[in-house]
Amino acid sequence: MSNEFTSAVLDGTDEAILVLLEEDGRLTHREIAAQVGLSRSAAATRVQRLLTEGHIDVRGVVHPAVLGHDVLAHVSVTVNGSASHVAQAAAAREDTTLVSMTSGHHALVLEIRAKDIGRIDDALAEVRAIDGIVTTETLLYTEVIRDVAAPVGPAPAAGSLDETDYALLRALQANGRASFVDLAASVGLSPAGTRRRVVRLFDGNVVRVGAVVRHSGQERRTATGIGLRLDGAAHRPIAEQLATLPSVTFVARTLGRYDALLTVTTATSGDLVGVLDHIRELDGVREAETWSHLRFVKETYASLRLGEGAGSPAVPG
Repeated sequence: MSNEFTSAVLDGTDEAILVLLEEDGRLTHREIAAQVGLSRSAAATRVQRLLTEGHIDVRGVVHPAVLGHDVLAHVSVTVNGSASHVAQAAAAREDTTLVSMTSGHHALVLEIRAKDIGRIDDALAEVRAIDGIVTTETLLYTEVIRDVAAPVGPAPAAGSLDETDYALLRALQANGRASFVDLAASVGLSPAGTRRRVVRLFDGNVVRVGAVVRHSGQERRTATGIGLRLDGAAHRPIAEQLATLPSVTFVARTLGRYDALLTVTTATSGDLVGVLDHIRELDGVREAETWSHLRFVKETYASLRLGEGAGSPAVPG
């Protein structure tokens, strides 16, 4: 996927549409128009511009367990020399779903997803061998509580999907806003039958569709990572409380140097100060460390192996 953007600057209405599509990438133009105060045609024009200019990418994201990704790890990386070279090498790996260039002590953060802890161990050994990497620090996710990009919570039942389901998932990965008519044509079902299948996939926590925001430098929002150290008994209650904050787009409980990991998206530095102060004031929060996501080199949750053995390979992200 291209990371090139036009020079158009996003305004407050664009930002409001981004937030709506993050939560539900299949909202109709009429539904978006009603919530942001535009006509249907004006909302359609705005959405199309956000898509064609590359500010957002709306795709179906499948539950990690369906992809065989039962272990998730967050890796902070220090480098010697160019961080861009290291980032590109890390992004070329199929098991990295996120690669971001960051401010602070660590030049990069990665997310690695694999079948089991042994494969995470192997992946980390290979990552550490990339030329230019000096050190890595790893967090293992014990529970993802909020993720605007991917389904969280109970995994779908093993063996509950058939070849048609996998075909629909591949189609949604390629275009999360595809109409039921187009989806039906891709799998050979009627639009009504396709709609029932897709709704079942949504209700079964198999897939969700939302907008991944491509941070272009043109939008006003910024993404900030936060690592929290918490009092022992407070881990899960605090994480659940943080997940309710509108600006928090990702919350996971972790093992490692932090007890919880967050991503916060804000429009201004003043908004970020307010969020950080609120987090630090929560009972049970001992310490918070922050870093800025300067450039997302890779942010994809599609898998080449989706449905392997039950259909053709998936569209890559």
